[in-house]
Amino acid sequence: MNDKEKKQKQIQLLQQNLCSIRKIAGWTAEQLGEKIGVTKQTISNLENSKSPMNLTQYIAIRSILDYEIESNPDNTVLPQVINILVDRGAELEEENYSEIKETVDTVAASASDGKTGASLAKIFTSLLTTPKGISALATLGIMLGQSEMLAKIAGATATGTANWLKKIIK
Repeated sequence: MNDKEKKQKQIQLLQQNLCSIRKIAGWTAEQLGEKIGVTKQTISNLENSKSPMNLTQYIAIRSILDYEIESNPDNTVLPQVINILVDRGAELEEENYSEIKETVDTVAASASDGKTGASLAKIFTSLLTTPKGISALATLGIMLGQSEMLAKIAGATATGTANWLKKIIK
C-alpha cells in the first residue's frame, strides 16, 4: 500500500469509527462540530456515511482528538482505540477488525452511559480479553496488561498523526 492509499484508508477508518470515537472522547455530535467549526448535521452525515470525510475534516478531527489525548490523560481508552482502529486498522484482517470494532462500539455505548476513566478502561480491557480479541491485538503486536505498551500506544498516536500530517503538507 503506497502513502496515498494509506492516507485514504486512515480517512475511511476514522469515518467508520467516528461515532464511537466521539462518544469515548465524551462529546456529543454538536460538541465535536463546534470544536472543528462545522454543524452537528455535518458530524451526523459523516458518522452515517451520508457524505465522505475529506482530508481537511480528517486533519481537523485528528487535531482535536490529539489535543484531547494530551489534555485528558485519564481517558486511556481513546488513544488505544484511535491507534488500533484508525492508525493500524488497515493491518488487521477483516475478521479481526470486526471483532475489535464490535468491542469499541460496546465501550462507546458504556461511555454514552457516563462511564469514564478507569471504569471505561476496565470495560475495554475485559472485552478485549476474549480469544478473538487477543488474537486480533496480537496481529498488531499488542499485548494486554502491559502498561508500558499502553503508554507507547498513547504516545505513538499523537506522534504518528504529527508525522502523517507532515507528509501531507510536503
